[in-house]
Amino acid sequence: MQQLKSAESMPGSYGLPILGETLEIFRDLELYIWRRFQQHGSVFKTSVLGRKRAYLIGPDANRLVLVEQAENMSSRMGWYFLEPTFGNNILLQDGEEHRVTRRLMYPAFHGKAIATYFDTIQNIVQDFLKDWGEQRTISLNSSFRQLTLMVATRLFLGSQNKSEVEQTSQWFTQLLDSSMAIFKWNVPFTLYGRGQNTRGKLVAFLRQAMPAAGYAYAQRIEQGNLEESKDVLGLLLAAVDEDGNKLSEAQVINEALLLLFAGHETTASLLSWVIFELGNHPEWRERLRQEQLAVVGDNPLNLSHLKQLPQLTNVLKEAERLYPPVYAYNRGVIKDIEYAGYCIPAGWFVTISPMLTHRLPELYTDPARFDPDRFAPPREEDKKHPLALVGFGHGSHSCLGMEFAQMEMKIVLSTLLRHYDWTVKPDYSAIAPVRQPSKVKDTLQAYIEPLNSKLNS
Repeated sequence: MQQLKSAESMPGSYGLPILGETLEIFRDLELYIWRRFQQHGSVFKTSVLGRKRAYLIGPDANRLVLVEQAENMSSRMGWYFLEPTFGNNILLQDGEEHRVTRRLMYPAFHGKAIATYFDTIQNIVQDFLKDWGEQRTISLNSSFRQLTLMVATRLFLGSQNKSEVEQTSQWFTQLLDSSMAIFKWNVPFTLYGRGQNTRGKLVAFLRQAMPAAGYAYAQRIEQGNLEESKDVLGLLLAAVDEDGNKLSEAQVINEALLLLFAGHETTASLLSWVIFELGNHPEWRERLRQEQLAVVGDNPLNLSHLKQLPQLTNVLKEAERLYPPVYAYNRGVIKDIEYAGYCIPAGWFVTISPMLTHRLPELYTDPARFDPDRFAPPREEDKKHPLALVGFGHGSHSCLGMEFAQMEMKIVLSTLLRHYDWTVKPDYSAIAPVRQPSKVKDTLQAYIEPLNSKLNS
């Protein structure tokens, strides 16, 4: 039997004492992993703030971490730095605690509940996009963040007051900025301290919204009209599993904070890149319009139409492949694991990268190219390996809101394609191939031109 090598012998560097390679990782984000991957291959080590970390790249590594050895790893340890911002939530939970929370939250994002959100999302989207033809130049990421936060605030919190939505948006942006602070000093003049102050305001707002959400939900049960559009906060407050488990008020607040983040930031990022790629591929805009015309015609878009748009689905898959909203997943090792001939001991951290997996030429032909047809039969390149496409995660920690996000993005894209055409900047050649999507996305702009029809007709 072959002797396993020590993780210490992996290629790579631990960097500076104590700091490790922290500063480079925070500065370069995705580019850091690209450089090390090109330098060392698919397995390498580093150190972040004194914590030793192994980067494992590729679909087999994804399967090991997300499925085969998932029980020997901790998501809480992997995402420990997010707990001061979002509290203990489903992302930071392991084992039975995670299973119970997921079971309680699942109904709010699947089946009948999802169907009840369609009209609300469509109304918000139509209202938001109706004057884009007059604005002409749109800063994509900031505009989509505004839109997706409006959807999230309305559906997750039941808030319909415009000033509340704007205030929540402002607080949330400040909270997100503070989550990236390397040093967590909770004093007023630091970025982190200001973020914690903002978190207190958001928690107070949520606590204030909860009685109304719970009361409205109880009334709907009493009246037997649960088919009406309902908010997620009410569903979470009312959720009880077969063992009688419920989410506490503190848990509901933490989950709502995470949902606000995951429900708008990642969706806005993906939408920005889809619009950018479609702006560079007029033939795909035309194909999607023809598909929509064949399925929807002149009728208003409805939920059943979304399931009949395979080309639109493939365009979204290609955006997920090229620009996964979370470019790396982290876990803490709680029991020794083996990979690629190395023993990675308990106490280490492991990082896998959807972004690098999605650009491997052994999985995807000409991987830097935007080519949604790679997902259509007979090619179906994502089926070469069960974990070749993991932009929304996989296994027990896969994204709970994936179905919700897909529906929201399809409504936005269908509405835009029906009423507008667009070109984009920066020029594709200036940024391709995009190795740092998280840094480049704020530069993306679209120049919008109305088609003949009007949005509110």
